[in-house]
Amino acid sequence: MQAVVLVGGEGRRLRPLTDTRPKPMMQLVDRPFVAHQIDLLRRHGVTDVVFSCGYRPDALRAHFGDGEALGVRLRYVVDPEPLGTAGAVANARPLLDGGEVLVLNGDILTDLDLTAVLAAHRAAGGDGSIVLTPVADPSAYGLVRLAPDRAVREFVEKPSPSQLIPGEPYRINAGTYVLGPAALDLIPSGRACSIEREIFPALAAGGRLFGHPSDAYWRDIGTHASYLEAHTDVLAGEVATESPTGEAYVGPGTEVAPGARVGNRSSLGAGCRVGAGAEVRGSVLGDGAEVGAGARVVGAVLGAGVHVGEGAELRGLVVAGDGATIAAGARLVGPTSVPTGGTAGAAPVRAGAA
Repeated sequence: MQAVVLVGGEGRRLRPLTDTRPKPMMQLVDRPFVAHQIDLLRRHGVTDVVFSCGYRPDALRAHFGDGEALGVRLRYVVDPEPLGTAGAVANARPLLDGGEVLVLNGDILTDLDLTAVLAAHRAAGGDGSIVLTPVADPSAYGLVRLAPDRAVREFVEKPSPSQLIPGEPYRINAGTYVLGPAALDLIPSGRACSIEREIFPALAAGGRLFGHPSDAYWRDIGTHASYLEAHTDVLAGEVATESPTGEAYVGPGTEVAPGARVGNRSSLGAGCRVGAGAEVRGSVLGDGAEVGAGARVVGAVLGAGVHVGEGAELRGLVVAGDGATIAAGARLVGPTSVPTGGTAGAAPVRAGAA
């Protein structure tokens, strides 16, 4: 079994954190985010993996290499231009053996039972399968309706209340697919193409696309809030990963001074410094970040090398890009962001400021 992981997106909603790294290389507790997907694939016996890259591919190559250290064979293709989800799979076709392929969106955290997904795909006998996850409100997504045999009957993009059927399950695309050879043959080469908008509707029209509803943990990490919540879930053990769990994760070489407090599912990268009497709660600190004495950081996401001055207070979803400086005594109230390499002064920065 082979897998293609789509890691080409720029991660614009995660800026300024993705100014300096691709979204798949965003740290999630003790490892880059996409390493969790490699772990999941390996646990289910899928060890031949292709990264279909776009934005900053060298960062992935430099970190993962050939994948041997992770127990997989890892290869790379780079889209010459944005090709869409199907086009990115087509770009990987020279590295595929012509059989079934697992396709994973590179920004989804899940502990999905891939073995069960593959078994269901083969039992259905179709050319493609799409994993579906339940949501309370499908209005921001694309609702997928199934026939009794789980064949995909209809896609409803961002349904209005009048389009919903009372009592129906609200299931959306979970970003994990199985594509058989016939489905792969539908994808044109050399142009942008969407699996969701072109390939799936064609398969569904012929009764060859099946849905696999799953109640497994599922999270799209593509926003600041969701990225922060993913850390909380991993540390709380809400999702099965190979990362440590507990009240906090403290990376190698990080120093927490006497009297400082770190908790509420905080994650601190390598080489951080937390000063005397400081408090870090429910926050993420990138490698080499520093929190000055007496500062208070609650619900924030700080990039690598961010410096928080003494007595500063960050409250709410404050996001700071790599190398940013928060002046001593500053008061920042989120949601707000400080640009990469930027400075936030002592005056309050209120919600929505940049």
